[in-house]
Amino acid sequence: MGTLPPVRFAQEMGFFVRERRESLGLTQADIADRVGVGRVWYVQFEGGLKDGVRLDVLLRILRVLGAEVTLRPLIEASPE
Repeated sequence: MGTLPPVRFAQEMGFFVRERRESLGLTQADIADRVGVGRVWYVQFEGGLKDGVRLDVLLRILRVLGAEVTLRPLIEASPE
């Protein structure tokens, strides 16, 4: 899995998570069980059908997948 473009929408996060999960040979049920969410919920999240997700749940999903979130400004803020 090479460098991916930035994730800017919830649906893109689901697509990233699916790609990562598949590259690790894990099933949706594997991730749902390890994270502590229902399989149906997880399938909807991964498919981009969830409008939002709690940050703690997203971070647990990423941890299981061996991924992390990195924050950076889109543009440099000007000093006031």
